[in-house]
Amino acid sequence: MVRVLSASALAIGVLGVTAAPAAVAAPYKNCSEARANGDTDIPSSSDKYGSHLDRDGDGIGCES
Repeated sequence: MVRVLSASALAIGVLGVTAAPAAVAAPYKNCSEARANGDTDIPSSSDKYGSHLDRDGDGIGCES
């Protein structure tokens, strides 16, 4: 009985570590936030791109 409980606890512990919630894709609020995360030159195809990040309208946000 103890062995079964230990195996169950181990399985739950392993699953808890590997089953992290998926990150929600959203544009950065501003370029300061993007740069703090090491992102510049964000293409319009990226989930982190937002038109508010693209001052010159060329499809690249937070240009370096």
